[in-house]
Amino acid sequence: MTKFETLFGIKESEIKNTCILMPILPRSAFNAFGIKNLSGGKIYSSGNAEHFTLINTRVGASFTGDAALYLSNTNCKNIILFGSCGLVKSSDGLDIGSLVTPVECYAMESFTDMLLKYHTFKTFYPDTGMVESFLNYYKNVRKVTCATLGSIKLEEEYASLFADKNIQVVDMECSGFFSVATQKNINAMALFYVLDI
Repeated sequence: MTKFETLFGIKESEIKNTCILMPILPRSAFNAFGIKNLSGGKIYSSGNAEHFTLINTRVGASFTGDAALYLSNTNCKNIILFGSCGLVKSSDGLDIGSLVTPVECYAMESFTDMLLKYHTFKTFYPDTGMVESFLNYYKNVRKVTCATLGSIKLEEEYASLFADKNIQVVDMECSGFFSVATQKNINAMALFYVLDI
């Protein structure tokens, strides 16, 4: 058994051209995706539908970023991060239940940087062609600016920064995911549903 199969529960050769990464995967999603079950690896659980591979990554930028790094050495060329996010505040038609896609993401995933108020955060971006192609079909999805956070508690101290940078949603995976996709030349985008405010 290869390292990849040990980690992901399936062989590298089974990975499809498109992958969907989900930090949290409710069992009810299996039917919606057309997947009968997932094969569990040491870190990730994976399964194939007709046109894509679904991978449960766990919550956190490191887990999702590592998954994208491993996938960069497979047949996977397109990755969608699908999960939930928090809305900074209700506004302009954005509320709980809204579907959003980040077009810019601030990397605030370091707990220590947030704690010490280190405010030079890099930004990362999805593949614009992939996002625009997706939005041509799904017009109810809104473009947003996101911040990937390393602390839910420390988030409370960043309201003014969020306002200054026009950050509309927060999550815990997106910037790490976008940074890998950029470095490894993988087409990537994120699709989130707003879970809370």
